[in-house]
Amino acid sequence: MSRNNISPDRFHPGKTDLFLSAAIALLFPAAAGFLLSRTGALLPMLLYYGAAWGLSFWRRGGSGYTLKKPNAPPFWFYINVSVIIITLIIAYAGRIETKDAALGGILFTGIVWTVANASSEQLLWIYIFDSWDLQGKEKSTRAGRYLKRAAGLILFSFFVGMIHALYWGRFLHTVSAENTLGVIFIAATSLSGYLHIVVWRKSGNMLYTFIPHFLLNLFPLFWTGYSITPFLLRP
Repeated sequence: MSRNNISPDRFHPGKTDLFLSAAIALLFPAAAGFLLSRTGALLPMLLYYGAAWGLSFWRRGGSGYTLKKPNAPPFWFYINVSVIIITLIIAYAGRIETKDAALGGILFTGIVWTVANASSEQLLWIYIFDSWDLQGKEKSTRAGRYLKRAAGLILFSFFVGMIHALYWGRFLHTVSAENTLGVIFIAATSLSGYLHIVVWRKSGNMLYTFIPHFLLNLFPLFWTGYSITPFLLRP
């Protein structure tokens, strides 16, 4: 956690951020999928989370988490939590149950992975979007700002979609994607991803993006018995 919270309007991305965010969005999902096939899920996961935290501190000056008492959550936080609750109902209805998973693996997934994932992923997602949306905003024309915002949303959407298609979706099997419920689940989680941007902009506190993401990661374990550990070191 950062000692002092950072706020969205204190980030002034430069051309380096445009390059880094675009390179990560376009190249990392394929690289993660490639490494998954050869080393298992752990190495690309560590690179993913490392990039999220490393870029946040290097380029933004902090993570957006704080040890201070947080302000009240914004209205959009409750909207995001509501979306997640609906998503979890869909996830339960379309669940894939894992048989004979080791209890230790389930506990590791629930205690370690859910926290690591929910606290890390959106750091990188939001960095990708903010790098374009906020770059040169003081000097850009209105049309230029809209163009950069559109580019940021496209890169954000591409990255989130492809990292799930090429990496997470290949071993994170808790919901069947082959029926209508699976399609609705994907749409709802995508909506939640965009809401993270709004919540961050309104609150300046990553805690309020962590909570809904953590709920989404944790609760399916109770009815699926899923364990991530068999996939960490197995291609």
